[in-house]
Amino acid sequence: MKRFLITTAFVAATALPTGAAFAQSSTDTTNPQALSPGVTSRGATPAPDQSQAPAANAPAPTAPAENAPAGNEPAATAANPPPSDAIIASEGSGDIRADKIIGMKVYNPDGSEVGKVKDVLFDPNGNVKGVVVNVGGVLGIGAKPVGLQWKEVDVQSSNGAMKVNYTKEQLEAAPRFETQDAAQQGATGTVQPAQPATPAAPSSAPAQQ
Repeated sequence: MKRFLITTAFVAATALPTGAAFAQSSTDTTNPQALSPGVTSRGATPAPDQSQAPAANAPAPTAPAENAPAGNEPAATAANPPPSDAIIASEGSGDIRADKIIGMKVYNPDGSEVGKVKDVLFDPNGNVKGVVVNVGGVLGIGAKPVGLQWKEVDVQSSNGAMKVNYTKEQLEAAPRFETQDAAQQGATGTVQPAQPATPAAPSSAPAQQ
C-alpha cells in the first residue's frame, strides 16, 4: 500500500509541469487580447497603424508659374525687312568705302608723298564734297589739315592711294581746314582756365634780430 502511494505521488509530480505548460500555451494562442498593449505573443512586432500615417511618396502640390503667358495670346509676328530697292546687298566693283579712303597716302604727280587723308566730307544731300588731308608733321604729330574739293583728287583704289596735282609746299601754304566745332569754340571765346601758381616754400632761415 505504501509503495502504491509513493508511485502515485511521483506520477502526479511528473505530470504537473507538462500540464501547466500546456495551459500557458493554450492561453497565449487562444486569447491574444490578454497581452499588454503593443506586445504580441512569441515576440512578433505589431503592424503599424495605417489609418493616420501620411501617404508615402505623395506628390507635393504644384504652385502656379509666375508671369506665365496666357494660352490665348497671339504669337509675335516677324518684322518685315526694308524693300529690296532700299538695300545694298554687296559692295560693287567700283564702290569705295570710307574706311578705305581715310588713311590713304596722298601723292603728287612726281610720286612724292604729300600727306594722308584724315577725313571725308559730305554735303547736306549726302554727296561726297571733298577730303581733309594732313600735310607735314612727324608721324601725324604737328600735321596741318587741308581741305580739298572732291574734283581735285584722284582715288586709285587698286593701289590704295590718292593723287593730287599740288606739291607738299603748296598744300602747306593753303589755309588750315577748320571744323565746325573749332569755329564755334572760337566764337564763344572759350579759354582754358589758368593753372594756379604753386605757393613758395617757407624759408627755414631764422629771422634777423
